[in-house]
Amino acid sequence: MKNKLTYFISSSSMFGIGFFLLFKNAGKDAWISLLLGTLLGIMIMYLYSKIKKYLKDNNLKETLKNTFMGKVYLGIFLIFYLYLITIILILLPMFVNSFYLLYTPKIIVIIPFLLLAVYITYKEKRVLETLSNFLFTISIAVIIIYIIALFKYIDFNNLKPVFSESTWGIMKASLIYASITTIPNIITINFNNNDFKYELKVYLISSFMLLLILLSTIVCLGEPLIKIYSFPEYAVLKQIKILDFIENIENLSTFIWYFDMFITLSVLTTNVKEILPKKRNFIYYLLAIFLTIILSIFIIGSNYRYIITVFYTYPFILFGFLVLFILLLFILKKRRKD
Repeated sequence: MKNKLTYFISSSSMFGIGFFLLFKNAGKDAWISLLLGTLLGIMIMYLYSKIKKYLKDNNLKETLKNTFMGKVYLGIFLIFYLYLITIILILLPMFVNSFYLLYTPKIIVIIPFLLLAVYITYKEKRVLETLSNFLFTISIAVIIIYIIALFKYIDFNNLKPVFSESTWGIMKASLIYASITTIPNIITINFNNNDFKYELKVYLISSFMLLLILLSTIVCLGEPLIKIYSFPEYAVLKQIKILDFIENIENLSTFIWYFDMFITLSVLTTNVKEILPKKRNFIYYLLAIFLTIILSIFIIGSNYRYIITVFYTYPFILFGFLVLFILLLFILKKRRKD
């Protein structure tokens, strides 16, 4: 079954991290960085399509488990999955505690979210794939509705002058965008989509919707507000009023970000379960999930300096994993020739 997992995975880390870093580095020229980053992202998606091709539709674990280097890479993938889960479990309570449940413990915020993802893990993959197709339509509709609602607040002068930011800042933001939106997409490697053209189409749709969100944030807020807010893409929606008295409708928009994080988290928890040994799988699985909770809530999430460090280093760590994944491509290619 074809799915839209790529759409949600590409967007999942933009909220809270991606937009924050893009605006910090490229300011109101962040839309240029997004376009350049999309071009680089296409190249990364192409490399991933080659890895899937060399796997010959086989499960990643079944392909790699028979060699020493393969087992090393299974460990690398497990670390990568747990790292991304930790990122999501840091982002979710950070947003909820900032705008909604100010005094609710982080652990209470993430447990229902995490339990639902684990529940999906024990269902057939087609359940998650079908869910991604269904939520895709809702996500697109919500984004379009909110952008239309922002029309009367638009000031295109906020985009001028173009190229006012440093060239290095724009290029750095391009690399950040490419890393955040494409490198995590390797987690779909065990799912059904092996058609590069289809995956590329879904990725481009995701980038287009992110571009609409980014542009609407810039033209409605302008500098320096886009650099001040921690969640500028959410703050801009606070301007919306219906009939001049209906307010706080921005809260409904958060569903699309919950969709992004939930679908991505469900894919990750599924992959963690599959990559762990079959013997005592449930015990290892619980330990892995427990480890991410400890890291995200009680170690990193309890110290704001740690959170900021994680956010700023996130793109660099992703690029480090990308290098390892490219090496895996060469290993699979060599094995195929042998």
